[in-house]
Amino acid sequence: MTRAWSLDLLFPSIARLPTTLPWRLAGRIGRESAAEREHLLGWLEGLFARVFPKATQMEHAQWARAHLAMLAQEMVDAMAFSRLGRPGGPTIELQGVEFARNLARQGKGFILVLNHYDRLLTAPVALAREGVSTNVLTMPVLDNPELGASQRRFLLRKIQGYTEVTGGKWHTTSDGLRPVHESLRAGQGWVILADAWRPEFGRLRGRPFLGGCLNLPTGIERLAQSTGVPLLHAVTYSHCPDRLKVVVEPLPADPGHAIDTVIQRLEQDVLARPWAWWQWGLWDQMWQPASEAEGKP
Repeated sequence: MTRAWSLDLLFPSIARLPTTLPWRLAGRIGRESAAEREHLLGWLEGLFARVFPKATQMEHAQWARAHLAMLAQEMVDAMAFSRLGRPGGPTIELQGVEFARNLARQGKGFILVLNHYDRLLTAPVALAREGVSTNVLTMPVLDNPELGASQRRFLLRKIQGYTEVTGGKWHTTSDGLRPVHESLRAGQGWVILADAWRPEFGRLRGRPFLGGCLNLPTGIERLAQSTGVPLLHAVTYSHCPDRLKVVVEPLPADPGHAIDTVIQRLEQDVLARPWAWWQWGLWDQMWQPASEAEGKP
């Protein structure tokens, strides 16, 4: 199974199957070839053994398999956002919609902070089902040299389906942030991920995480500080491939404290469900042992 065939044909085709079968099939089929899957499972098990030495080898193996299954299920989400929370698609239990709805009714802009955790874009889709539209800020796609042609096609298709459901705009960091500032001040909501990471990112700040320090960009807190908008946090928990729960919560008024709270929650969630965090592939770039982080600004 080549990556191009998987992105261009396999997952778009699976996503058209009736009922919730696509999501149940995805975890079995996976995104990778058999050889790639074997390699990734071994690598993940080794990483989990390093980060969670008190867990058993069987747990490390279970988490590795669950991680790859979750990422494959998210690829079906990407091709079928219109089916999330609808008859015949995965069900969504939404808690805390009133926090976003009240801000929208008052005409107040807000930032909905997500992390790369579980089926992450379920949250803005669930809010859209309740009449709360949001825009999304992402990393570059068209001008990202690390993406192949099939990856670009898949992501553009994903973005189109996502914005059709959420009713908002898609904007990338390479397009400049002025439109985002103006939109927030005009009363619109924006989805931004707190644990995004790229090697060229500057203005990083370390936050306590799993016995060390997770280095993350400060863009969200600076954006909130300059626009004066409140922040909300949302997280998705998949009980099974076709049954999801979304929790939306208000955050402290101080942007720095708000993002600290988000990362504290992420740590709790990762401890409870290690497999559900997407960023394990960047662990050695994002995370530092406490001894190395000491003395750094």
